[in-house]
Amino acid sequence: MTVSQPEDDAARRELRAAVAALDAAEAAREPAQLSQALAQVARCHRAVGALAEADWYAKRGLAVARALSAVDASVDALCALAELALERAERLDTQDEARGAHRLRDTARDRAFEAAGLAQRAADPQWEVTVLLRVSDLFDRLGDHEDAIALQCRALGLITGATAGLRADAGSLHTTG
Repeated sequence: MTVSQPEDDAARRELRAAVAALDAAEAAREPAQLSQALAQVARCHRAVGALAEADWYAKRGLAVARALSAVDASVDALCALAELALERAERLDTQDEARGAHRLRDTARDRAFEAAGLAQRAADPQWEVTVLLRVSDLFDRLGDHEDAIALQCRALGLITGATAGLRADAGSLHTTG
Protein backbone atom coordinates (compact mmCIF):
# COMPACT_ATOMS: atom_id res chain seq x y z
CA MET A 1 0.00 0.00 0.00
CA THR A 2 1.58 3.24 -1.14
CA VAL A 3 0.49 6.36 0.67
CA SER A 4 1.28 9.94 -0.30
CA GLN A 5 3.09 12.15 2.20
CA PRO A 6 0.03 14.26 3.25
CA GLU A 7 -2.07 11.08 3.65
CA ASP A 8 0.73 9.45 5.63
CA ASP A 9 1.01 12.49 7.90
CA ALA A 10 -2.76 12.49 8.46
CA ALA A 11 -2.73 8.74 9.20
CA ARG A 12 0.07 9.21 11.73
CA ARG A 13 -1.84 12.08 13.41
CA GLU A 14 -4.89 9.84 13.60
CA LEU A 15 -2.74 7.09 15.11
CA ARG A 16 -1.40 9.48 17.78
CA ALA A 17 -4.96 10.58 18.60
CA ALA A 18 -6.10 6.94 18.78
CA VAL A 19 -3.25 6.05 21.13
CA ALA A 20 -4.16 9.03 23.34
CA ALA A 21 -7.79 7.82 23.41
CA LEU A 22 -6.54 4.34 24.31
CA ASP A 23 -4.49 5.76 27.17
CA ALA A 24 -7.60 7.60 28.42
CA ALA A 25 -9.73 4.45 28.16
CA GLU A 26 -7.15 2.44 30.08
CA ALA A 27 -6.96 5.14 32.77
CA ALA A 28 -10.77 5.26 33.04
CA ARG A 29 -10.92 1.45 33.31
CA GLU A 30 -13.99 1.47 31.07
CA PRO A 31 -14.05 -1.85 29.16
CA ALA A 32 -16.46 -0.78 26.38
CA GLN A 33 -14.44 2.37 25.74
CA LEU A 34 -11.25 0.29 25.86
CA SER A 35 -12.61 -2.15 23.26
CA GLN A 36 -13.47 0.72 20.90
CA ALA A 37 -10.11 2.43 21.47
CA LEU A 38 -8.19 -0.78 20.75
CA ALA A 39 -10.15 -1.25 17.53
CA GLN A 40 -9.36 2.32 16.46
CA VAL A 41 -5.64 1.94 17.22
CA ALA A 42 -5.65 -1.28 15.16
CA ARG A 43 -7.34 0.51 12.23
CA CYS A 44 -4.81 3.35 12.44
CA HIS A 45 -1.83 0.98 12.50
CA ARG A 46 -3.27 -0.75 9.45
CA ALA A 47 -3.65 2.62 7.70
CA VAL A 48 0.06 3.35 8.18
CA GLY A 49 1.02 -0.14 7.02
CA ALA A 50 2.01 -1.51 10.44
CA LEU A 51 0.10 -4.77 10.04
CA ALA A 52 1.76 -6.72 12.86
CA GLU A 53 0.91 -3.93 15.33
CA ALA A 54 -2.61 -3.68 13.93
CA ASP A 55 -3.03 -7.42 14.46
CA TRP A 56 -1.80 -7.18 18.06
CA TYR A 57 -4.22 -4.38 18.96
CA ALA A 58 -7.12 -6.06 17.15
CA LYS A 59 -6.50 -9.26 19.13
CA ARG A 60 -6.51 -7.29 22.39
CA GLY A 61 -9.74 -5.61 21.29
CA LEU A 62 -11.30 -8.98 20.51
CA ALA A 63 -10.36 -10.29 23.96
CA VAL A 64 -11.98 -7.29 25.65
CA ALA A 65 -15.09 -7.53 23.45
CA ARG A 66 -15.44 -11.22 24.24
CA ALA A 67 -15.07 -10.55 27.96
CA LEU A 68 -17.91 -8.04 27.65
CA SER A 69 -19.99 -10.48 25.55
CA ALA A 70 -20.22 -7.64 23.03
CA VAL A 71 -21.32 -9.42 19.88
CA ASP A 72 -20.99 -6.42 17.54
CA ALA A 73 -17.51 -5.51 18.73
CA SER A 74 -16.41 -9.16 18.64
CA VAL A 75 -17.65 -9.62 15.08
CA ASP A 76 -16.00 -6.39 13.96
CA ALA A 77 -12.71 -7.46 15.55
CA LEU A 78 -12.92 -10.90 13.93
CA CYS A 79 -13.54 -9.30 10.52
CA ALA A 80 -10.63 -6.92 11.06
CA LEU A 81 -8.36 -9.80 12.06
CA ALA A 82 -9.43 -11.80 8.99
CA GLU A 83 -8.77 -8.83 6.72
CA LEU A 84 -5.39 -8.24 8.36
CA ALA A 85 -4.42 -11.90 7.97
CA LEU A 86 -5.32 -11.75 4.28
CA GLU A 87 -3.39 -8.52 3.78
CA ARG A 88 -0.37 -10.00 5.54
CA ALA A 89 -0.66 -13.14 3.38
CA GLU A 90 -0.66 -11.00 0.26
CA ARG A 91 2.54 -9.31 1.47
CA LEU A 92 4.16 -12.69 2.05
CA ASP A 93 3.17 -13.74 -1.47
CA THR A 94 5.30 -10.90 -2.85
CA GLN A 95 8.23 -12.23 -0.79
CA ASP A 96 7.84 -15.84 -2.00
CA GLU A 97 6.81 -17.02 1.48
CA ALA A 98 4.12 -19.48 0.36
CA ARG A 99 3.91 -21.45 3.63
CA GLY A 100 3.45 -18.36 5.78
CA ALA A 101 0.93 -16.93 3.30
CA HIS A 102 -1.04 -20.20 3.31
CA ARG A 103 -1.13 -20.24 7.12
CA LEU A 104 -2.37 -16.65 7.21
CA ARG A 105 -5.07 -17.42 4.62
CA ASP A 106 -6.26 -20.28 6.82
CA THR A 107 -6.35 -17.89 9.76
CA ALA A 108 -8.32 -15.36 7.71
CA ARG A 109 -10.80 -18.07 6.70
CA ASP A 110 -11.22 -19.26 10.31
CA ARG A 111 -11.79 -15.72 11.61
CA ALA A 112 -14.25 -14.98 8.80
CA PHE A 113 -16.28 -18.15 9.50
CA GLU A 114 -16.35 -17.30 13.18
CA ALA A 115 -17.53 -13.74 12.43
CA ALA A 116 -20.30 -14.99 10.12
CA GLY A 117 -21.49 -17.47 12.73
CA LEU A 118 -21.43 -14.93 15.53
CA ALA A 119 -23.28 -12.36 13.41
CA GLN A 120 -26.36 -14.60 13.62
CA ARG A 121 -26.67 -13.55 17.27
CA ALA A 122 -27.06 -9.90 16.32
CA ALA A 123 -30.36 -8.23 17.07
CA ASP A 124 -30.22 -6.03 13.97
CA PRO A 125 -30.74 -7.91 10.69
CA GLN A 126 -29.35 -4.99 8.66
CA TRP A 127 -26.11 -5.14 10.62
CA GLU A 128 -25.97 -8.90 10.05
CA VAL A 129 -26.40 -8.29 6.31
CA THR A 130 -23.49 -5.83 6.38
CA VAL A 131 -21.29 -8.37 8.17
CA LEU A 132 -22.27 -11.19 5.83
CA LEU A 133 -21.38 -9.10 2.78
CA ARG A 134 -18.07 -8.06 4.39
CA VAL A 135 -17.20 -11.69 5.10
CA SER A 136 -18.43 -12.72 1.65
CA ASP A 137 -15.97 -10.26 0.13
CA LEU A 138 -13.19 -11.83 2.20
CA PHE A 139 -14.09 -15.32 1.02
CA ASP A 140 -14.18 -14.09 -2.55
CA ARG A 141 -10.69 -12.58 -2.16
CA LEU A 142 -9.54 -15.89 -0.64
CA GLY A 143 -10.86 -17.75 -3.69
CA ASP A 144 -13.63 -19.46 -1.68
CA HIS A 145 -16.34 -18.50 -4.14
CA GLU A 146 -18.88 -21.09 -2.97
CA ASP A 147 -18.70 -19.82 0.62
CA ALA A 148 -18.90 -16.24 -0.65
CA ILE A 149 -22.06 -17.04 -2.63
CA ALA A 150 -23.58 -18.90 0.32
CA LEU A 151 -23.11 -15.83 2.54
CA GLN A 152 -24.52 -13.54 -0.15
CA CYS A 153 -27.58 -15.79 -0.35
CA ARG A 154 -27.95 -15.70 3.43
CA ALA A 155 -27.74 -11.89 3.32
CA LEU A 156 -30.27 -11.78 0.50
CA GLY A 157 -32.58 -13.99 2.54
CA LEU A 158 -32.39 -11.52 5.41
CA ILE A 159 -33.04 -8.61 3.06
CA THR A 160 -36.03 -10.25 1.39
CA GLY A 161 -37.33 -11.43 4.75
CA ALA A 162 -37.16 -7.90 6.10
CA THR A 163 -38.81 -6.55 2.96
CA ALA A 164 -41.61 -9.13 3.18
CA GLY A 165 -42.10 -8.22 6.83
CA LEU A 166 -42.36 -4.54 5.97
CA ARG A 167 -44.89 -5.31 3.21
CA ALA A 168 -46.94 -7.39 5.61
CA ASP A 169 -46.87 -4.59 8.17
CA ALA A 170 -47.87 -2.06 5.51
CA GLY A 171 -50.67 -4.35 4.34
CA SER A 172 -52.05 -4.64 7.85
CA LEU A 173 -52.06 -0.86 8.12
CA HIS A 174 -54.28 -0.58 5.06
CA THR A 175 -56.76 -3.20 6.28
CA THR A 176 -57.14 -1.81 9.77
CA GLY A 177 -57.66 1.84 8.82
